[in-house]
Amino acid sequence: MEKAKISPGQLFTLIVLFDMGTAIIRVLAIKAEKDAWLAILLGSVGGLVIFFVYTSLYRLYPRLPLTGYMRVILGKWLGWPLGLLYILFFIHGAARDVREGGDLLISSVLDQTPVLVVNVVMILSIGYVLNKGIEVLARTAQVFLVILAILALVSNFLMFFSGIIEIDRLLPVLGNGLGPVLKITFKQTIEFPYEELICFTMLLPYLNQSQMGIRAGFAAVLISGLILSYSSAINIAVLGTDISGRATFPLLYTVSLINIGEFIQRLDVFVVLTLIIGDFFKVAIFFYAGVMAASDVFQIRDYRKLVHPIGIIILFISMMLSGNFAEQIEEGDVLLVTVFLMFGVGIPIFLLVVAMVRGKFKSDHDFK
Repeated sequence: MEKAKISPGQLFTLIVLFDMGTAIIRVLAIKAEKDAWLAILLGSVGGLVIFFVYTSLYRLYPRLPLTGYMRVILGKWLGWPLGLLYILFFIHGAARDVREGGDLLISSVLDQTPVLVVNVVMILSIGYVLNKGIEVLARTAQVFLVILAILALVSNFLMFFSGIIEIDRLLPVLGNGLGPVLKITFKQTIEFPYEELICFTMLLPYLNQSQMGIRAGFAAVLISGLILSYSSAINIAVLGTDISGRATFPLLYTVSLINIGEFIQRLDVFVVLTLIIGDFFKVAIFFYAGVMAASDVFQIRDYRKLVHPIGIIILFISMMLSGNFAEQIEEGDVLLVTVFLMFGVGIPIFLLVVAMVRGKFKSDHDFK
């Protein structure tokens, strides 16, 4: 493992940026129509439960990453191959987000730029930061979270001032009953983006204050859920459910409608910056988790030796994933309830149960 430490505040920042990632500019839970914001909010409760599983494992093995305590719990012969699968999982997650961010940028502002160029720039910049270590990434995240907060405050103030928000479009709440909301909650908003927080099982051992770090993590999951819920509500209040559901990039369309006195307008750059920053940190954390998992599984002391090879693999996979953005979103919906559910929820719960049973059996044996 890298000899580094991150503070609770830095963990909070990384989780918020990771959860926002590309989720804040995508169409989430729109099948719940006007109650999409509520489905996202309920999904964040499930996110807290998932994060509780991760922190419970961390409490049992505070000095080990996921791939480390996997071998302790399941034994070398089962834990090592499973660790190898997690390396592939993290690399695949990074590649998906690289491609998704690249496709969104090209469809919105860089329509004459090849997706390969956008993806190469993203991988090179992330690789440079990761070579400097997790502490540099965490400090960078703190700076950019402040920038995003300022952009969000300015954008929301101008949206309210320009009068494009119509709260009536959110009413009536639960007009179709609670059933559709719960259905989309269990089908989508619990899974995305919270299953992907499994990446942080590779970062939690770097916390310099365990208890405060865990509390900061729970706060980050809750606040990111509130942000995503609010963003969805704003999109619907401005665009309505029909346009929000059909738009590839609803937040961009929402902000583009700001027009105050024919003077303050065309603030699309705010959303583009949000996309670039969010995608950068989401890919970076998946990338870092993959590098550290490989370093642990193959017992490589200097993880930096793996940054460039894994970066090339991520770039190669990102170009092969799908033909277009719509195809990728469709594939992602399938992956959420299969691969991500297994690696993000199923296996961690299994590990926690086995670890607790083994701990209980050992305690009873020692007592006797």
